[in-house]
Amino acid sequence: MDRSAADCLVLFDTETEGRLSEGWASGTIRQRTRTTRAGPMIYMECYPVWDAKTAQAARSEARKESHRAAQERLNAKNAQKKLVRLINENFGSGDLILTLTYPADNGPGDEAQAMRDAQNYLRRIRSRRERRGLEPMKYIYVIEETHRRQWGTRYHIHLIMSGGIPREEAEAAWRGKHGGICTCRGAQPDRRKHLTGYAMYLMRGKGERSQEKDGKNPQRRAMRRRWNSSKNLRDPDDAATTADKKVSIRKAGQIAETAGDYERAKEIFARLYPGCELLEITARRSRWTTGVYISAELRRDPGGGKRCESHARRERAGCCATARRKT
Repeated sequence: MDRSAADCLVLFDTETEGRLSEGWASGTIRQRTRTTRAGPMIYMECYPVWDAKTAQAARSEARKESHRAAQERLNAKNAQKKLVRLINENFGSGDLILTLTYPADNGPGDEAQAMRDAQNYLRRIRSRRERRGLEPMKYIYVIEETHRRQWGTRYHIHLIMSGGIPREEAEAAWRGKHGGICTCRGAQPDRRKHLTGYAMYLMRGKGERSQEKDGKNPQRRAMRRRWNSSKNLRDPDDAATTADKKVSIRKAGQIAETAGDYERAKEIFARLYPGCELLEITARRSRWTTGVYISAELRRDPGGGKRCESHARRERAGCCATARRKT
């Protein structure tokens, strides 16, 4: 039986502050480290593996009704991470980002029609790519549904897809069929977080915003977004690696205690992930069980990326010291 905290992360809801209390690792027999690489980004998650008694108690606590709302928030966050990593792994400079809208008086009647319009548009783009002899297209699109009292329900589409055809042609392929406005621009990866910002924007999901006019008559706007993708995307989770001895219990405690001190945490991660720059780190403990849950976001340093990737290859092949100890 798997005794890791991978399915009990909902219990880790309190950020660590300074030194950990005595007995924080009681019942923890080791730390498990999961590393996921997506394009130039690296995501690390480190969580405890418990003894049988502690694992059973944690799972019993995680199943309680009182944690349902927190579990829903965690599920939404995991869905967000999924999309962020897919975009960072599969897209970059040279690819295209589009927003497809309809004329005010000629929009689709429902989400299903908007989806058919998006798929038909992608078929037209695919035909153009085939005539040019381009490689199979990758894409992710999001249908945004908005509700306003003034205009009712309306739809538009956000899309990121492989580059290769002129922007003007991509725009004309939408306007010629549906009218409206199609804006197309080249993807511009951020020098630190690649396309994370755009992916987070796409996941700006269910919500409702109010805006008062002259102190009364609030104009309410509700939004909902759903995403779909091509089947040929590389899924970073498929190549994620796990190691039970990359981070010891003692080292996990050190990281948790220095999570608020970026410079000290940066020194630790420079040894854990050579050639990579630490961007963000969080460390959480639980009110219901023991151990710490650490998550970190890194990027391969342009000056040391080869060294980082070489280390990753050795780890995956089982040749580095960490992997040898694991086996």
